[in-house]
Amino acid sequence: MLELPEAGGQPITAAQARVPSAELTRITLRVLRPYADAIDYGKIHTAINGEAADVIFDRTSDARGYVLRGDLTKWPRFKLKPGKNVVEVSATDQNRASFYASYVLLADGAGAAAATVESVPLTSGADRQPPEVRLTRPAGVVRLAGAAGRVSVSGVAFDDSGVVASVAVNGRPARLSPAAGARGLSVGTGGGPASPLPKGAVSFEAAVALSANTTALVVEARDGAGNLTRLTLPVRRREPAVSGAFKGRKFALVVGVSRYRHHGGGLDDLAYADVDARALRDFLQSREGGGFAPGDITYLENEQATVEAVRGALNDFLPAAGPDDLILIFIAGHGGPDPYDPKDLYFVLHDTKTADMRRTALPMSEVQRTLERRVRAGRLVVFVDTCHSAGLSGDKFVGARGLENNLINLYAARLFSEAGRAVLTSSDVNEVSQEGPRWGGGHGVFTWALLEGLRGAADSNADRFVTAGELFDFVRDRVSAETGGGQNPRVLPGLNADLTLSVARAK
Repeated sequence: MLELPEAGGQPITAAQARVPSAELTRITLRVLRPYADAIDYGKIHTAINGEAADVIFDRTSDARGYVLRGDLTKWPRFKLKPGKNVVEVSATDQNRASFYASYVLLADGAGAAAATVESVPLTSGADRQPPEVRLTRPAGVVRLAGAAGRVSVSGVAFDDSGVVASVAVNGRPARLSPAAGARGLSVGTGGGPASPLPKGAVSFEAAVALSANTTALVVEARDGAGNLTRLTLPVRRREPAVSGAFKGRKFALVVGVSRYRHHGGGLDDLAYADVDARALRDFLQSREGGGFAPGDITYLENEQATVEAVRGALNDFLPAAGPDDLILIFIAGHGGPDPYDPKDLYFVLHDTKTADMRRTALPMSEVQRTLERRVRAGRLVVFVDTCHSAGLSGDKFVGARGLENNLINLYAARLFSEAGRAVLTSSDVNEVSQEGPRWGGGHGVFTWALLEGLRGAADSNADRFVTAGELFDFVRDRVSAETGGGQNPRVLPGLNADLTLSVARAK
């Protein structure tokens, strides 16, 4: 059997399974007793995507048989790729009998939802199509504040036969009821929301206690014929260093630009970027938002958010944070490339002229250098909500390689993705960030979802602490659902996915 320690470590027995990411680094294969008793170490061989892989596996044994632990980072050629991957294991026993197993792993790209999905169909009969399962809660990795805890699980299940016989969570039956809609569906075998739901779809709910030894949350659904679908989500426990109240000092730079001094080249004003920044600033000063001291927040809105003012904050204010402190940066407004040199990307601020980006906009490369050289804080969280309302427009400013590819968010993600840091940008390449009155009375959809998550909606394990990992999972899924898949935030958590960002209000 095959196990993926980073995805919960539950045994994968199906011939084909969907795994959370191509970025997995470890893989375990087991040869179980009684077969292992008649097999020598040297007679076990492995292959990954058709290439002999024995060189990356260490072989040991335990009470169950042989354990082969593979390090996919030892050689670049064994790294999983997005899409289909094939893992094979073969053995010959002392009587020259041959044994063989293969597993097809369908890997999503980096940052995909953290569920491993197995479909286990019957080997005979008219119905051999397993049911489909989609989760609304939790949205990804299950994160616990301590060694043990309780997790609320909910979602929908449906089958082509119209009959879902049972849903169990960690072996315990879930409560079933007729499904009324497809709100918020995020993780499943089909890769996207199912709406409208087919006849016979059921909603399921369960509250599950997780012990200190629980490594995964396992949801299993069976149809009337007995076909099985299994979702496995890894359980992570917050590191002791951030398990309690954050003891360091907290600094924030919050920038929101809706009004621009110069409108040449199709640079339009925005409706809600300044509102977004104001709402986040106010939340940070609340108890739930961490109680940032007003003097530790540099807030720049519209006319105040000039290039020199933001540059001054980066160079003079942020270096005051020490190694044990936290820095949070939020920037809402336009962003884009120089129309005359598209490889250069900029934050567009109040006094920017599109005809002279080099001298009047803030280069992304300069922000990168500042963060690398002058920021000492060990914790850095960045939210970039650029290119609202279709971004910059105009014949000159939008070219074949201009804002239509929205590379500013891709580049921003790269800037802040070093170890110990975390970043969430508002949209992916080839997308624009949307704003409008439908979100909270007037917000960008990204910031609206960000605030909803920080206020407690992202608290997937109901421990009243919203971590960076929980927040990023929630915002990504919520924004995608709200925009019909048209806007998909880029999620690049660094090593601080367990950092507590806010405290949810008691319900």
